[in-house]
Amino acid sequence: MAQLRLVLVTPEKTLLDEPVDALQFPLFDGQIGILPARAPMVGRLGFGPLIIRTGSAEKRYYIDGGFSQIKDNVVSILTNDATPLTELDAPALQKELDELSGKIVSSELDLDAQAARQARLRKMISLARGSKA
Repeated sequence: MAQLRLVLVTPEKTLLDEPVDALQFPLFDGQIGILPARAPMVGRLGFGPLIIRTGSAEKRYYIDGGFSQIKDNVVSILTNDATPLTELDAPALQKELDELSGKIVSSELDLDAQAARQARLRKMISLARGSKA
């Protein structure tokens, strides 16, 4: 079976550059699954799980925004953050969410930023708890 090549890049470094069998990740408007021979595309990333399958092995990361490009069986994911789910600390994330929820904001812009961060924290907590099971 043909394979994909995944290139996962953050502003700090290239995290992965390896062959994979299949991928699933969040776009801005929903999840997408990628198999070899996928038509070319460019997409805006959302936040949530990146699931990488190679044979029977599976790696999972939390990714947070950015862009993806698929061309000639090469999937490039450029994201602000990519953290292995096993490194997410649910209690610490819950504490941050609780502290953020208690803050009073003074403008609509601050309120929008606070709501966006709360949504991301809730997703990370959900993923962290799911990865420990």
